[in-house]
Amino acid sequence: MMTTTGSRAALLILCLLLGACSSLSREECAAMSWYNLGFADGEQGKAPDAGKGYAERCGEHGIAADLGEWQRGYQKGLELYCIPELAYRKGRDGEEYQGVCPHDETFLRQFERGQREYQLAARLDELAQAIGQNEREIRRLEQLIRTEGDSARRDGYRYQRERALRRDAALRQEYNRLRHPPRVIEFKL
Repeated sequence: MMTTTGSRAALLILCLLLGACSSLSREECAAMSWYNLGFADGEQGKAPDAGKGYAERCGEHGIAADLGEWQRGYQKGLELYCIPELAYRKGRDGEEYQGVCPHDETFLRQFERGQREYQLAARLDELAQAIGQNEREIRRLEQLIRTEGDSARRDGYRYQRERALRRDAALRQEYNRLRHPPRVIEFKL
């Protein structure tokens, strides 16, 4: 069974991880496991000055933060965060990188590769939504063309449909270009 202090510490860490708490209470500051908080911050790749914010908030209650313990935990957490093999996934998932890894070059190269894939997926999703919306507009205009009795309005709807069809072709062309990029074959002599 967890003690009251342990329960408060667990609740505080959960609260901080979720970003739901804007300030720390006196009890939370007193029960804080600074090492664990630093570890969690490092594992999430937060900026190295995050500990100062906790120190300021707890200082308002007259409680000194153990920044040495926080820093020790933070460094251990960074060891997990900065694994280059995981950097690709972080970029692909759209995470933001704060430039915290000591061997930044290897990590950053993988992170940027994942980030490019994330951006490509986001653009493809945008295009797919635009194509769907444009298709609905074309169907709506075709319905109006069929039911409109006034020839001038019908011509206006036809003109709008032609514009929508050109837009559809352009959207599909971009979608296909991004989805199936041309392959470049490089010959070496």
